[in-house]
Amino acid sequence: MADNRDEEILGTTKVTDRWRISLIKAVREELAEADDDVEIGDRIVFKRRGDDIVLERA
Repeated sequence: MADNRDEEILGTTKVTDRWRISLIKAVREELAEADDDVEIGDRIVFKRRGDDIVLERA
């Protein structure tokens, strides 16, 4: 069964020491367009949904 969801690669980021991941500008801009601005100190949750990893505000 084909996956019909719209998919767009917003960019890539590197995992730094101690497995820190930076939220890239393109992702911040997408969240802002959805009226979900992310500020320094906000918590982001990474979840597995099937084969996908998604992020949401905590």
